[in-house]
Amino acid sequence: MRHGISLPPFGELAEPAVVAELAVAAEQAGWDGVFVWDHVMRPADETEIIGSPTVTLAAIAAATSRVRFGAMVT
Repeated sequence: MRHGISLPPFGELAEPAVVAELAVAAEQAGWDGVFVWDHVMRPADETEIIGSPTVTLAAIAAATSRVRFGAMVT
């Protein structure tokens, strides 16, 4: 069995560099995967920034060497 973490793209986690740091920490801790939310539906009046999953996944790829990663689309 493999284990991974799932991270929403809100708040501090909207910043790809922050998620990449968490991915490195997860990899070092032995986690097998890091996944980011892709399909996000928010109220029209919501103004909080939502991070780009594509850019975030690129940051994870550049920062890690073993961990699997991807976008979570439900």
